[in-house]
Amino acid sequence: MKLLKSAVKIITVLIVMTMILIGTKVYHMLKAATAYSAKMVSSGVFIEGLEQSRVEQMELTAFPFNYVVNKVDKENKTVESSIFGLISQRAVFKNKIGSTLFQNGKTSLEGRIPVDAIANDTLAWPMGNKLSDSIPAGIDITGLNTFINDYFNAESKAVLVVKEGQIITEKYADGITFETPLLGWSMTKTLTAALCGILVKEGKLSLDQLAPIENWKDDERQKITINNLLQMSSGLEWNEDYSKTSLSDVSEMLYLKGDMSTYATLPNAITEPDSEWKYSSGTTNILSGIIRTCFNDYESYYQFPQKALFNKLGMSHSLMETDATGNFVGSSYGYCSARDWARFGLLYLNNGNWLGEQILPEWWVKYSTTPAKSSDGQYGAQIWLNASKQHMPDMPQDVYFFNGYRGQRVTIIPSKNVVVVCLNSSPEDIDYNTYLSKMMSFIE
Repeated sequence: MKLLKSAVKIITVLIVMTMILIGTKVYHMLKAATAYSAKMVSSGVFIEGLEQSRVEQMELTAFPFNYVVNKVDKENKTVESSIFGLISQRAVFKNKIGSTLFQNGKTSLEGRIPVDAIANDTLAWPMGNKLSDSIPAGIDITGLNTFINDYFNAESKAVLVVKEGQIITEKYADGITFETPLLGWSMTKTLTAALCGILVKEGKLSLDQLAPIENWKDDERQKITINNLLQMSSGLEWNEDYSKTSLSDVSEMLYLKGDMSTYATLPNAITEPDSEWKYSSGTTNILSGIIRTCFNDYESYYQFPQKALFNKLGMSHSLMETDATGNFVGSSYGYCSARDWARFGLLYLNNGNWLGEQILPEWWVKYSTTPAKSSDGQYGAQIWLNASKQHMPDMPQDVYFFNGYRGQRVTIIPSKNVVVVCLNSSPEDIDYNTYLSKMMSFIE
């Protein structure tokens, strides 16, 4: 009898512990889901200028996001998202700054003083928005426009094609214009890399320097360099799974952590630096935190992207959002209009030179598009490569691209002197090999 009672007690304890474990896991998943919803609705409504219902229809139809209730306060520019009335998260928008998820009861962040974008409507492209009436020879513009129209669907936001430095065609979804900032997701990583390149040119960073991370100084992580982080070959453990049924490192970082850069430094090293390539949004946010250490005050750090990159290129409809500690979310939260993404692509196509000014080191683009040692030709420095033709077998080997979740892509084709911008809200992978190879048939 005593043995039976003991067994019952043990089983009861195990059941309770299992329920607590499951409950905790479910709680964190639902908390992340409400945070994602609050962030997407806030930025979609207040940055992209879309109706709440449209943002929800494009971004939040899958489980469990379709059970989240989002309340938009347009007067105070906040979004409160809750699920089952039990868990809620809040995003706060500020003009020229963007939307921020605040954790642990925080409601504001001081010190983010934006710099005004340059007024460029009267300037000629690419610095401004006055376009040429002519297009380069060898382009079947009628066929190209028909092709783009045929492929443009309910998930398409914008398509833009640049040939020989000129915009030859562009198409936008209803409610979106050439001035609308659009989320690039992981294309933001290349923005962060470019900021690193500018700091390298200024002598404030170097590729071979050890990452200045305090909690790495006494273990094997002390050997990780800036180059290792840029090439995603740091050796750090990281789970980049985007599953909606489990909470991975990337989801926890983006939606449950106020200090994303610090969180990303916590994983242990599981391999030697430069011995394994592993895609990691965490390493990019570590770089964002390192960029901050290059400045003596927060205001200079915060204004750096606008002063050193966006205004230099005439990217007047661009911004990068921060986490709750003020660090740029360099992995994911860059918003640029389609024309601004095209300008950024042109900067790389022109080897970091912009209208005669060398913005990036002269060798930076070559370095960025050289395959990382263990990436099998697929990845450089925060840029995807077609060197091995694994990504797009029907496109040239010299192609490289900025790539983001849900179908964001800026493709640079040096051999054709072409940049193609595609911005979407697609829940499925887009077959860019077929799309771009067919598109190129209209461009000599």
